[in-house]
Amino acid sequence: MSDELYRLLLVDSDRIFRMGMRAWLAQFPNLEVVAEVDSAEATLEFLSDDAIDIDLILLDLNLERSKPELGDKQLSGLELCQQLKSRYPDLPILLLSAPQPPELVAIALRAGVEGYCLKGTKPEELIIAIRQVASGEIYLGDRNNPQINQSQQPFTNLPDEPVSVVAIIRHNFYLSGLRRIDRALDEVKAGLEGANPQQISDRLTQLVLAGQVRELQAARWLVHQLWKPAKRPHILSQSNDVSPNNLASDLSVEVANPQVEISSITNESNILAIQASLWDRTVEKLQANLANLSRTPLEIDILKDEKKRELLYIALRQVEQSLTELRFSEIQPNQLHDQIPTILKNIWQETVINFFGKYYSLSHPLNTSEVNVVDVLLKDVAIVQVAFLNKIPQIENFLSHLLFETELIVNNANLVIGTPEAMQRAELILDNLLIQIANGVIQPLLNHFADVEEVKHKFYRYNLLPTREIERFRNDLSWKYRLEKYITDPQLIFESRQVLFAFANSGIKQVSIYAPRSQELQQLEGIQLAVTLVLELQDAIAPRLKSAIALLGSGFVYVLTNVIGRGIGLIGRGVLQGIGTAWQESRPKPKK
Repeated sequence: MSDELYRLLLVDSDRIFRMGMRAWLAQFPNLEVVAEVDSAEATLEFLSDDAIDIDLILLDLNLERSKPELGDKQLSGLELCQQLKSRYPDLPILLLSAPQPPELVAIALRAGVEGYCLKGTKPEELIIAIRQVASGEIYLGDRNNPQINQSQQPFTNLPDEPVSVVAIIRHNFYLSGLRRIDRALDEVKAGLEGANPQQISDRLTQLVLAGQVRELQAARWLVHQLWKPAKRPHILSQSNDVSPNNLASDLSVEVANPQVEISSITNESNILAIQASLWDRTVEKLQANLANLSRTPLEIDILKDEKKRELLYIALRQVEQSLTELRFSEIQPNQLHDQIPTILKNIWQETVINFFGKYYSLSHPLNTSEVNVVDVLLKDVAIVQVAFLNKIPQIENFLSHLLFETELIVNNANLVIGTPEAMQRAELILDNLLIQIANGVIQPLLNHFADVEEVKHKFYRYNLLPTREIERFRNDLSWKYRLEKYITDPQLIFESRQVLFAFANSGIKQVSIYAPRSQELQQLEGIQLAVTLVLELQDAIAPRLKSAIALLGSGFVYVLTNVIGRGIGLIGRGVLQGIGTAWQESRPKPKK
């Protein structure tokens, strides 16, 4: 394998795919993703800088129109290929795309494209194609070009499954966890080497640090055993090799007493395995339809489907990282309650930064100055905390369940971790957490940049681009906030219920669950308290009022049928008899 560094440019309109590809390519030390763009125009603008040195372009032929207002003036993927080969004939291009018509691929190849590879290609073949085209060779696959010798670079340590966004994101969780542990190990070992064994205080420090080293190595082993990708025992680079033999030797060297508490490690393994199963189910649901099927408008309803899915993926990743950090911090069960607001705030902040990009800027609506979007949105943290984060239910129960194996309380029944009922409730809580975090990300965007054209075309659904539709959408949300504050929330508290949003195969639905809320009921005041009193008065009066109305109704029906009806019948009969008698008398009598 060549040690030459290849600098890559990703050109794909699917941001999730770009994010996954970038994460997957990061494991190869001789491949560097210099930049990623989503359109032909952005590609040409990026390459116009002569100081930028690129060795290969990974290009999707199915580039979406990033600016609908330009219409047909935007370049397609094929047109971009032709322009790139006209301007930069020596710059290799590898088409990484979904299956295309043969004539389209033929046109691209005649334009000078050096390689063509499907997005479903196995990773070992894809990495060969990337390196081969970047080095100046041609790649069209074995069947199309017999000149290619793919046996030159065997990669038996790569996975057998096709590259998929879900697998890449899951693998990214695995890599980030190992790197975090490695950094902590380096810091602890540095402190251990700097201690002076001649001093009593340093001896105590050495004992503490040695214990931390053992704990981190055990955690590293657990992460590797539970999260390692299938059939990928050596996917990490040499510096991060996590083969079982190396880990076993590390543990045997550092651990003074080989008698490890197997039961505690087994319990930790069970918790992480259950969490992994829970995350897998959630990722599967995020790939289904995400339309809002409830009657309650959601802030994320304004987003395009791909943006909505990307935002929820990022929120899920931040929840995962928060759980990992909580485990590393060795937080105690009695400390969790006070940390819930900070935990949710950190998840929200990191989701905002990762979704929009830390340096994403826009022109100010009132002047021409550039405004950092993330900085503006993060200033609304107090508003989001009150409107969304503090209202997310069951979070303490959920985190305690995954961190300390505490039982989930469902309908006054305690459910042990790992049972089907506990998994179902944990899924529901996690679904609602992701949706509310995502709503909290979009709400400040609607407050500050709702009608900015760049934001509209980048994030909004097509039917919500007009200003009138945006204002109508925001008005619906405003009415929802008022109704929830003064009517819906007090009613739910009074009825001991909580409403959660959950992912279903057909879309996002509302689910109502029982939850004791006596303390919240005692804290209600003003209009909210009046609503509960009205409901209580309704419950007290309604049955008796219904009985009274039923009795009056029965009496009214009796009067109508037996009194008035009969009277009318008698009168009618008399009238008919009178008419008949008069008719008989008016007839001429026959002559005798």
